[in-house]
Amino acid sequence: MHFRLLQDVANFVYPPCCVCCRGAADEGAFCSKCEEELSALAAAHACERCALPLADGGACTRCAGEGIYPFARIVALGAYREPLRESVLGMKYRHRWPVAEILADRMLGLARVRALLDETDVLVPIPLHWSRQILRGYNQADCLARRLAKYRRGLRVVYPIVRLKNTASQTIVRSIADRDANLRFAFGLIDRNAVRRKRITFVDDVITTAATLKAAARAMEEAGVVEINGLVIAVADPRRRDFQVV
Repeated sequence: MHFRLLQDVANFVYPPCCVCCRGAADEGAFCSKCEEELSALAAAHACERCALPLADGGACTRCAGEGIYPFARIVALGAYREPLRESVLGMKYRHRWPVAEILADRMLGLARVRALLDETDVLVPIPLHWSRQILRGYNQADCLARRLAKYRRGLRVVYPIVRLKNTASQTIVRSIADRDANLRFAFGLIDRNAVRRKRITFVDDVITTAATLKAAARAMEEAGVVEINGLVIAVADPRRRDFQVV
């Protein structure tokens, strides 16, 4: 009762704001408008193998239902559109690391995410280069993975790879070929025992061409993993058209 009173006073003095638009939030972490839009993004049709948004009944134009090698499947919360886009940007570049935990809880509300975690032995957050992590103060993928690991007893977060090169941000590299080249030999395996004979799921914030996930997976080639999957917050359009057909 005392806690509830203190919480009511705190909310009166410092009204809760939406983590997406920073407007007033009635309850929870989102305002009613962002809550509705986030629910729509999460419920939209997407490829079951690569998470690309799909038109109703449409075929996947990226993987044609075959998936992205070597991933068995990639699962996402939704398309990289507002208000999800603003949440991710705040999490990555404005020191709002708790947003990662809020979005992780949102992901755990989805059956497709829980189904993937039920078939995962260990989570592997995509690492930042040490210099970038020092500047940022945290790795948003690690914050996300640690929260997701609370879903099930025994689900662990492990760190079998490191980032060897401080590559240019993928957001400024446009072509698929250049994105792949930018990340060539970017990761190195340091602990194969952490993933040997395990079903692993890489965790990251945004996937565009899957170049980062594929580069991380290449570093695992000699680790003896059983299966590789991917779990991300959002899927961005590599053509920068917001998945609109023109």
